[in-house]
Amino acid sequence: MDEPDGQGLVETFPQVRGLIESPRRDNVEHMFQARGPVDGGSFGPVEPAAPEAYEVLARLDLVVASTAELTSGVAGCGTWGGGDRRRALARLDQVAGALARVRAALVTAEQRAQTAVGIGDRDFLAARARASRTGLGEARREVRQAETLTAMPSVAEAVGAGRVPLPHLDVLGRVAESAGERATVALARPETQERLVRMAERSSLREFAAAAARLVASFDPAGLEEASATQRRERFFVMSRQPEGTFLRGRLDHVSAEVVRTAIAAVGMAPDDGRTKPQADADALVALAERAVSGMAGVRARRTTPSGTLLPDAEQDAADARVSGVASRPAVSVLVPAETFAELQRVQRRRADRRADSDDMDDWRAVEPALLEDGTPVAMSELARVLCDSEVGRIVMSADGVPMDLGQTQRLYTGQQRRAVIVRDRSCAWNGCDVPAAYCEVHHIRWWDRDLGPTSVENGVLLCSHHHHVVHQHDLRIVRLGRPPTRGPVLGEPCRYLFRRRDGHEVNAPPGAVRVAPTQDERRPPGAAAVHSGAASTQSGPDERPLDALARAG
Repeated sequence: MDEPDGQGLVETFPQVRGLIESPRRDNVEHMFQARGPVDGGSFGPVEPAAPEAYEVLARLDLVVASTAELTSGVAGCGTWGGGDRRRALARLDQVAGALARVRAALVTAEQRAQTAVGIGDRDFLAARARASRTGLGEARREVRQAETLTAMPSVAEAVGAGRVPLPHLDVLGRVAESAGERATVALARPETQERLVRMAERSSLREFAAAAARLVASFDPAGLEEASATQRRERFFVMSRQPEGTFLRGRLDHVSAEVVRTAIAAVGMAPDDGRTKPQADADALVALAERAVSGMAGVRARRTTPSGTLLPDAEQDAADARVSGVASRPAVSVLVPAETFAELQRVQRRRADRRADSDDMDDWRAVEPALLEDGTPVAMSELARVLCDSEVGRIVMSADGVPMDLGQTQRLYTGQQRRAVIVRDRSCAWNGCDVPAAYCEVHHIRWWDRDLGPTSVENGVLLCSHHHHVVHQHDLRIVRLGRPPTRGPVLGEPCRYLFRRRDGHEVNAPPGAVRVAPTQDERRPPGAAAVHSGAASTQSGPDERPLDALARAG
């Protein structure tokens, strides 16, 4: 199929969407040759349809027919231009969103009427799973989507317009399903729904899941407490010995799981040619157990003299240090806004004054929750436990919610600097990549060796190993666009970045980003002096040069 045909087929997608949303049947018949509605077909006999139902069935019949025509039309899409294929996929996303709204209305009405529940069906979910042949999990997802779209009209409008992807809607449905009473009231407000839509438009699925959970937790600290208590009650760990090996299965609350993850990472066992990442993690878990019971770290048994005295073993000492507190204690980072810390102290003082061990959920005011590094909200009671045995470091935030520079000038980033960068960036800064912060590296935006860039929070950006290599391989320039505009949360959303080549061509940008013209500093050759007020500077120290467009865009 040649390029014009591809373009013509792409332009058909809005017509298909129009079939779903068109308010009048004569508009439908004008666009396509109507062949009448379905009369049962493979679905069996149906009762006489009401006029409105007849009209909807006619449109759905035409959508099915039009989709069949599109299927044959895309058979040659391999010869289209890349732009046409991307536009076609975008149209399909819009069609999927529009159909989701239609399905939500039908599922909601059918669930209320219970007319689909037959003999042998436990409930509507069982009836829907039987009718669709997709199982209870998919039926539950359909109902959850329908409930979310019904309860949140602004979100439903955005889903129908293709602004909110369906996976984001699934995440929002799960978050809303577990929300407490106060959070449910807040989610019903139009301003909250618009905020969620804006978050979904500019966030990856992982980022949106963390941001939505954080938002709900800020509305209802008591609900977060109850969820944390439920996680704690439901914890378990089972070892099952089978002929092919021993299987491990379990469930932990989020904070306990972070402790385990941090301890496994601290062992330092990485995947290589002989083992995968899961295999390396399994080896690390065994090493932790060996160290706990015998002082070993999975390297080898310690050698002794005939009298039983331990012989020096530098390799074993280094391995021990990685898994114990000998060298440095593995740390679980919890990000706590100052307002949240003050609220924790206020409630603790109030309960102490009452001289009672009270767990009254009404004591807590609505404040932004503390977060793990991956954005998981932490309940106040869990935060109090963590703070009981931890080091507390302060990171001062600017008015825009960006961590301030800590002032170090060495090449390698310190733990405190890395934590500040994580607070700002949360995960890999490459737009569309959601590798968690724990697996990322801090890259100098202005290279240390070539550009004499400082080792500062402002000059750092969080990148996964793959995109760190991409930046260096293609000599990409990085511009911090700042945090998306938000109201309320101190931690807010992560900063966004623009990646482009030296000629100004954009390689990677966040959705809806405003184009920023390359600065004169960006276009200068690697290692050349920066330009100040139109004159080339001969200073070679890192503190004399602005960080590309960061001062202007951040």
